[in-house]
Amino acid sequence: MKQHKHRLLLWFIGFALVACSPAAPSPTQISPPTAAPATMLPTAVPPEIFPGSWAISFDHPFPDNFWNVGDHRYGFYIDCPLLIQGSYGGEWIWFHVTEEVPKFDDPVYLRLGGLSYGPIAPITTDAINPGQATIAVVTLLGVTEEDAKLSTTSPDCVVLMRWDEVSTEFLLPGEPFQP
Repeated sequence: MKQHKHRLLLWFIGFALVACSPAAPSPTQISPPTAAPATMLPTAVPPEIFPGSWAISFDHPFPDNFWNVGDHRYGFYIDCPLLIQGSYGGEWIWFHVTEEVPKFDDPVYLRLGGLSYGPIAPITTDAINPGQATIAVVTLLGVTEEDAKLSTTSPDCVVLMRWDEVSTEFLLPGEPFQP
């Protein structure tokens, strides 16, 4: 029961941090992949920050046809003391859903710095087709194997995504891997 209360408290803190972040006036134009991401953290936390050669992704898949035509925004809240010091409440990332862009067979990833065609690929787009499958993902790189494995079961490791100021979803940890 104590773990449930702790997780619920973290959820409310994350919800408040994301909800209180400043609203962007219009969709953010994503720059070419060589540009720096628009958030305080990079699109995936690089190895030089943590002494290790392992990574772990937290994700939540959205089905085809989830996003309606129009502008949408999302943000992340991360609190995982095993992997990062302190917590992180990200800025809103804007993207556009339009029938004018093609639908791809593979999902598009909603990441800390924007949308990409892979979980650790460069940020490459700011628009998707309404029929496109998407996956919200936060990948932490350069962690130790032990910490990565512990974070998959730790109730203290919480990653949340909030979108369109309406819904919040927990991102679940995947299997640790070596990039």
